Amino acid sequence: MFERKKFKAVALEQLKGRWKIPVLATLLTYALIGIFATAIGLNSWNNDYFVSAPGNGSFFVSYRPSQILRIINMILGAVAVIFTVAILSVHNTMFKESRKIYFSDFTNGLNQWWQAFRGGLWFILWVFLWSLLFFIPGIVKSYSYSMMFFIMAENPKIGVCKAMQISKELTRGYKGELFVLDLSFIGWAILASIPCGLGYIWLAPYGFMTKTNAYQYLKQAALDTNRVSLADFE
Repeated sequence: MFERKKFKAVALEQLKGRWKIPVLATLLTYALIGIFATAIGLNSWNNDYFVSAPGNGSFFVSYRPSQILRIINMILGAVAVIFTVAILSVHNTMFKESRKIYFSDFTNGLNQWWQAFRGGLWFILWVFLWSLLFFIPGIVKSYSYSMMFFIMAENPKIGVCKAMQISKELTRGYKGELFVLDLSFIGWAILASIPCGLGYIWLAPYGFMTKTNAYQYLKQAALDTNRVSLADFE
């Protein structure tokens, strides 16, 4: 049974005494993406942009699409996924092990930068294409593909297309549950936004840890029903 309250409660237990590295990784990610955005000139085109870390398990940058080129948005989003996958690798370690977390757990995850970058582009491209049909199909597909980053973080050698296909299997019948799980963070998101968005530095690790628990549940459920096998993750 998909128990979002349990996932969130367990996430807090898993983070207890181990907030430091997830918070530092989140802070570094916000800073680097902001610097990158400024370096490529986005700030000169549109000052109204922000980095968000929704429960969907990824950092993304929001813009006014009428004021900048979509290709720049896609590239920056893909760069954000590089750090997302590295952060998710940290949370995956926290799920599997009770040991102390080190900053090297985050930096080691950055070794997947090329795979993560391609995965980010692939995700954004397909969600964009589905969104051309209508807004709702784009949202549905974003949830269908959302587990691919967790899969990539846990299985560094897996291909991007394969990770997306497995994500579709894992989320089959659970996209609504994942949507409600994201909605359950709205209250915290509002509070996190009040102090200039600084609260997201702590909210993001909470959201990522919660979604890691959800991912592991979905993975086991798919294995138990033979929709996927352990060999699929190799």
